[in-house]
Amino acid sequence: MYEHGVKATSVDDVLVASGCGKSQFYHYFSGKNDLVAAVLEYQFEIVLGGIHEFRLDTWSGIRAWFDSLLVGQEQRGFKGCPVGSLTVELSASSPSLQRHVAEAFSRWENILADALTSMKRKELLEPRAQPVLLAETTLSAIQGGYLLSTARRDIRPMETALAAAYTHLRTSRARR
Repeated sequence: MYEHGVKATSVDDVLVASGCGKSQFYHYFSGKNDLVAAVLEYQFEIVLGGIHEFRLDTWSGIRAWFDSLLVGQEQRGFKGCPVGSLTVELSASSPSLQRHVAEAFSRWENILADALTSMKRKELLEPRAQPVLLAETTLSAIQGGYLLSTARRDIRPMETALAAAYTHLRTSRARR
């Protein structure tokens, strides 16, 4: 689904690729929407699987995470964010799949907001900093960077987006 898209991938395509039969498929999934939700969750886990390697409550940890996003985008051949690429296709689908997409991004934002809240508690961010809004703008920059980088098959738009996100975050750093 990540390679060919949700609409272009049928249940029969999945059965052939996985080597399982329909009865086995329907034992685990009630239908294609159930499978798509599982794929979305899997892709989300891939995206966030490595996030815990980084201390996102430090400036160096954020910088290192951003650098890893750039490396991942190049290594995947500019295929974009595994969650973001599914989002575009799923945004016009069923309400339950839309909820899954929204929840995935909310969880990602919450991880960032929690890290930024920790930075604020450690007085690395100014008292007036708004971690939730900073997380939302950071995730927006990341997704925009993925999108333009994918469209152009060039890492520069993502580098620019992440540099802008980092600069924006740093404008909220505590002045000592």
